[in-house]
Amino acid sequence: MPELNDPEIYQTVLDGLQTGVYIVDRNRRIRFWNEGAEQITGYLRQDVVGRFLRDHLLTTLDEAKDLDSDPEDPINLVFRDGKSSILDLSILHKDGYRVPIVLRTMPIRNSRGMVVGAAESFEKNRSASDWSRRQAAFADIGCLDVVTGVAAKSYMETKLRESLTNFAELNIPFGILLVQVDRLDQFRASRGPGAVRTILRIIAQSVENCVRPKDLVGCWGEHQFLAILSECREAEVFLVGERVRKTIARSEIEWWGDKFSVTSPVGGAGCRPGDDLESLIARADASLKESIENGGNRVTVLS
Repeated sequence: MPELNDPEIYQTVLDGLQTGVYIVDRNRRIRFWNEGAEQITGYLRQDVVGRFLRDHLLTTLDEAKDLDSDPEDPINLVFRDGKSSILDLSILHKDGYRVPIVLRTMPIRNSRGMVVGAAESFEKNRSASDWSRRQAAFADIGCLDVVTGVAAKSYMETKLRESLTNFAELNIPFGILLVQVDRLDQFRASRGPGAVRTILRIIAQSVENCVRPKDLVGCWGEHQFLAILSECREAEVFLVGERVRKTIARSEIEWWGDKFSVTSPVGGAGCRPGDDLESLIARADASLKESIENGGNRVTVLS
């Protein structure tokens, strides 16, 4: 069919995909940005087309690196070796929270086989996609905290008791993390309650994006979140806590044109024989207090 020879048809298809797709030239200047990329990153095409990747439009957890000179950067591999690649990583949404994605990079060649550009496609991984479904499910049963978008404390208490029962009767291990936001009272005084609500929502989404689909994140105390880590032994709780802490520290909040970051002390505990809700929470709370007393922005899991 001659109609299918029209290149505009293929651009229309690419533009309408839910998968994010963008194209850069050899100078790493963005030449194309589709609707999927807009939805996943929050950046509209008019925000990014014509700009360079070095402008931190797709900031990963390795944002300290100079990606233009990093030999392992996927786009540099394309331009140097013509190699395609697939990576799991986390990018910074325009609203400031981290989004885990699967990123595929491939070369674009001209008629002589020379690499003249690179195309990258990306989509949310499973845990990021579960965020919307969980919100809808919590709303349906009246257990959604509307400020943060995660489960309310009452629901978390119910699920924590279920986990304790499963541990006592079936020996299914689990751990918990208490995550608190540093200096939130200062932010409230200097920027107002609207900024605090934004911070709490971004932190909640960042924690949610750090854990697995079978784990659960919800509100706990004031300025606190609780993560229930299913089938997670005490030795692994610290590792998850470190991932949470680093992700929060690298998130970015924008409020009335001002960009700032926040940090979070984290306290963890693994469930032990004889634990009830009070003893488990008390151990996690003691760990959290030690993190705070040692300067915050650190993880403690007391033995």
